[in-house]
Amino acid sequence: MDNSIDFFGFLELAIYLGSIAFIAGIIFQTFIVVKYNKPFTWGKLTLLLIATRVISLALTILIWKYWPFNFEMMQGPVLIPSVIAELIACPVMLKLFKHEIFKKTDRIIT
Repeated sequence: MDNSIDFFGFLELAIYLGSIAFIAGIIFQTFIVVKYNKPFTWGKLTLLLIATRVISLALTILIWKYWPFNFEMMQGPVLIPSVIAELIACPVMLKLFKHEIFKKTDRIIT
């Protein structure tokens, strides 16, 4: 019996197993853009979300391929490589699209 899988089958599996982390990343980025960056456009937000998911999916596949640890990648319903990829890709893409993650506060210099 052949236990091989083609690239598109592996891509589908990564999307399916990482869907919880991807949806959490979409909610996080949408919240940050809507709350802290006014005015915003829906087109730019959609482009940000799509670009981040593509990069996050690529990172998930790379992390999955070179997984160095002895424990399982699935912790309950969460795929750990997709969580790591989202933690890397979300802030980087927000910075590349010139969105502020947190408001800068005025400091009093004494």
